[in-house]
Amino acid sequence: MSQSLLYHAFGVREGYEYRSTKYVEGRVEFHLAVKDEDIECPHCQGREYWRRGKRQRRINTLPIGPKAVVLVVEVPKCECRACGRSFEHSPPLPPPTATTAAPWLDSSAS
Repeated sequence: MSQSLLYHAFGVREGYEYRSTKYVEGRVEFHLAVKDEDIECPHCQGREYWRRGKRQRRINTLPIGPKAVVLVVEVPKCECRACGRSFEHSPPLPPPTATTAAPWLDSSAS
C-alpha cells in the first residue's frame, strides 16, 4: 500500500524502493532506499562499485490531513571500481510544484 501511495500521491516513481513508515512527533516519515541496480558512476557510467557509506536526505512534502509528511531518502556514497572516483547517487525526485487555493475558496476574489 505505501509503495502505491508514494507513487500516486507524491510522484516517487523510479530508483527508490519503500522500506518503512514511521510516525514521529505528529508527522509521517516514509523511508526510501535506492535500488542497487540503478546505481551508475556519473564519470564513466560503470555499474560496478563499492558502497562507502550513506547519508539521509529529508524532504518535506504535501501533508496528509493535518499530519506533516517527510520523505527520508537514502543517498549512498560509492566508489567506482572502474575509474576509482567517488560519487553519491541520488535518483531524481518529482520537482516541486506550486500549490494554490481553489478560486472558489479565495475570499479576495469577490
